[in-house]
Amino acid sequence: MALALEITRLLPLFPRGVFLQWDLVTPTESGSYFFAVYRSGSPEGPWTPLQLGGIDIYNYNDALPATATAGVEDINQLSLTRGIFYRIVCTPPSGCTNNVEIISAVEPRLTGRQRLLKRKIYRDESLTFQKLNGVEIVVVKRMHWGPRCTKCWDSATKSVTRANCSTCFGTGFIPGYFTPMLTLGRRGTLPAAKQLAPQGVAEYRPTQVTILDAPKVEPDDILVFLADNKRFLVKAVIQTELKTVGVHQKFEVSELARSDMAYRIVVDPSRIPPLF
Repeated sequence: MALALEITRLLPLFPRGVFLQWDLVTPTESGSYFFAVYRSGSPEGPWTPLQLGGIDIYNYNDALPATATAGVEDINQLSLTRGIFYRIVCTPPSGCTNNVEIISAVEPRLTGRQRLLKRKIYRDESLTFQKLNGVEIVVVKRMHWGPRCTKCWDSATKSVTRANCSTCFGTGFIPGYFTPMLTLGRRGTLPAAKQLAPQGVAEYRPTQVTILDAPKVEPDDILVFLADNKRFLVKAVIQTELKTVGVHQKFEVSELARSDMAYRIVVDPSRIPPLF
């Protein structure tokens, strides 16, 4: 199957900008992938370049005014009829002759009234996190493509030979995890559940985490709570949607032991720009 791009998040950060997140489908090459991001008011263009030559990245924050590209027109988020389209072009390690691209609109499946409803839900949840029960959470996404690890990747068996590899943290890709992202959310426990263990029936209380709809989190990603530096492995994801468009995410997570390799991942909050 040929390499393809999939846009996994295209979220308006009203009124600041738009957050984009994407993923590669069936990446088979080892090496660095280059990404270019463009914006337009029409799916036919013309296209304004926002970022050219991003190496092994999976997102772009078209936020205003702090991170806007010089000379690029502001996004008019006050209009419910004007379309905003993004084009992402990926150049694989083998070169530009194999470029793949994808074009998508912001909230294409929502009408004006539905967009307003979603924005209200999103704004209410965001204010709740900021003013009441939210805490700072760093999302550390596991790499599924990029340069292969030279220490633990076996090209013959196509598998990782060392789960505790200090170079890729057992992922098989260098450096193991993408650049961390800072967001807000809350952590709590679910009702007690029972599971069958060798010594009989054991009771446990799973932990649940709720964040906004970006960045998209998947199983095996790591969540770091800055308040106590506890790190959790994402086990399952539950997506809350409005007309098939995401509103926020809930996760069932498992706390990692302090001896786990995940605690060797450097997370410096002063160097991580907040998403919102």
